[in-house]
Amino acid sequence: MDINAFVDMAKSFPLTKTYIVGAGKYGRIFGMYFDKHNIAWDGYVDKNSKRNPINGKRVISYREAGKEEAYYIISSYIYRDEMMRELKNSGVPKERLVTYETKDTIYECYEDTVHWKTYTEKLKTYRALYKGKRCFVIGNGPSLTIEDLEKLKGEITFACNSIYALYEHTAWRPTFHCAWDETFCKKMMSEKEDVEWMTSNCEAFFTNIMSEGFAYRDCEDIRNLYYVKDVRGSDGKISLPLFSDDCSRQVYSSGTIAYMMLQLAVYMGFKEIYLLGMDCSFSIEKHSDGSVTRNNVRDHNHLIQRMEDEKGMALSEEAGIFAGIDAIMDGYKAAKQYADLHGIRICNATRGGKLEIFERVDFDLFIA
Repeated sequence: MDINAFVDMAKSFPLTKTYIVGAGKYGRIFGMYFDKHNIAWDGYVDKNSKRNPINGKRVISYREAGKEEAYYIISSYIYRDEMMRELKNSGVPKERLVTYETKDTIYECYEDTVHWKTYTEKLKTYRALYKGKRCFVIGNGPSLTIEDLEKLKGEITFACNSIYALYEHTAWRPTFHCAWDETFCKKMMSEKEDVEWMTSNCEAFFTNIMSEGFAYRDCEDIRNLYYVKDVRGSDGKISLPLFSDDCSRQVYSSGTIAYMMLQLAVYMGFKEIYLLGMDCSFSIEKHSDGSVTRNNVRDHNHLIQRMEDEKGMALSEEAGIFAGIDAIMDGYKAAKQYADLHGIRICNATRGGKLEIFERVDFDLFIA
């Protein structure tokens, strides 16, 4: 269902009430779109029903929804099954539930209200800019040390999320800083002064168009903030995620921000890409078959302990307590497949860890 059909359906509802299910980012995008196109709607359905009204619209619980004769528009593509189950359990008939089939629908609504494509086009200035050169893509794994970062001064580097918490211990700064993690973006990109500080410590800062950082897209004093569209997609053959040929149009996700950084590095023209701190070590690993593996990771991660002691928060991604490990590994397999087909060398310079998909190299020998 494209956006026009979706809107036509919303306008044709015979019942007098319409609610958007989910008061998060996607739900608010639908709200903005409906307001712009004069589509009547009454409020949100959300687990957190005690929250204050949003833009003048009431927020009701799933239990309350079961008592209302209304249509319910499912805002989330990822959590739609869960939302529909909650509504059905509350007594809402199936025929009153409205969903969309692909994430393109929400992006079309978003483009109609904020014109995000204008901002992703800015990334074209980096296309093939570093053709033939080498770079380092840095993860926040247990093996990464301050000494490693010191050795990388003068190299072109990509780093992510809360790496900034190590700045007080090193003169190294990343060339490119990337942030997609929703928790991180909410915590560190909600205030303009925080964004100004982070962008002042790198050549360019990349985040997605749905993050808090998009609020600063027109700030004249933050010129090195770049935006990308983040989507999910597989090749349909062996279920590996797609790898973007044009990051100014979109990048593909696969469980870890490292996959986005690899796509950006290839887009910029790098022919040698070295991974560092990519331990693939998580406290809890969920597999695609639903099974869970628990690991004792945090006890030996001195980097994370330093972060928690001094900053009150841990580096995200590798420090996380939960990871869809199969999706992460599929992303690395897709990156290697793409690199091999296009004459790009990706090597793993991480000390130890579980990532064996790429050729191993000794960081201490070739960077000395």
